[in-house]
Amino acid sequence: MPVRTPALSAATRQLVVAALAQRPRGFLTDIDGTLSAVAPTPDQARLYRGARPLLRRLLGEFDVVAAISGRPALDARRLVGISQMTYIGNHGMERLAPQARRPEIAPDARAYQDAIADALHEARERLRTREGELLFENKGVTASIHYRRAADPEAARRAIRRALDPLAQRHHLRVTEGRMVIELRPPVDRDKGTSVRALVRQHALASAIYLGDDRTDEDAFHALRALRAEGACIGVAVAIGHAEAPASLLASADLTLASIAEVPHVLRWVLQTLQPDAPPQ
Repeated sequence: MPVRTPALSAATRQLVVAALAQRPRGFLTDIDGTLSAVAPTPDQARLYRGARPLLRRLLGEFDVVAAISGRPALDARRLVGISQMTYIGNHGMERLAPQARRPEIAPDARAYQDAIADALHEARERLRTREGELLFENKGVTASIHYRRAADPEAARRAIRRALDPLAQRHHLRVTEGRMVIELRPPVDRDKGTSVRALVRQHALASAIYLGDDRTDEDAFHALRALRAEGACIGVAVAIGHAEAPASLLASADLTLASIAEVPHVLRWVLQTLQPDAPPQ
């Protein structure tokens, strides 16, 4: 298959090529909306066509290949289907090493599991009249209420916030928002940005490329920019565009793709850049 060269400005091309020239280098990515199209429910998500074999090839060219997701780490690995990758789950609250059977759960987050479960249960009771259009998901150290199925998503969002905000305050939890989802998290300093910093530090990465599509990925983008400014790591933030993409995400990216359909093309281009003599696949 011919490799499509992405339309990059001279400055962006220079940044990406400089990052790819460094070792150790990392390839870091979100999953939902980035490697898999957003589905009505998390269980219905499937990896985008062609993504899995490309990720397997990236394992041979990058020193670290990791998925950083709001999903539990084991669920993230189930969806991607590559046990040799690292999986950071629940926005940094869990880490599943390559080939590991169980994830490591951050002790400061584990302490809030009961509070998360109690707050989600109470929210479900308060939102009982809307239960048919909401999906409640207890992920252990975080929880999510999805409202993509709601006939009026904005009205559903406001109702969830009215129910959840006082409960979160009472249980000393944080409320965050993503793509048609509102989340409960422990009040600990862990997110996709701290996860990126931890991977860079642990593996002494000289460069890292991160792909993401949601406001939760902005933390990773900001971390990469800060690392680049510090001279610690050449970070490249790649946003996946879509109708629901927040303007702040696109503004903080070094490169924006038009849609998830562009992701396989960019991965093939990255591989060709790293393996110029290899036949295109």
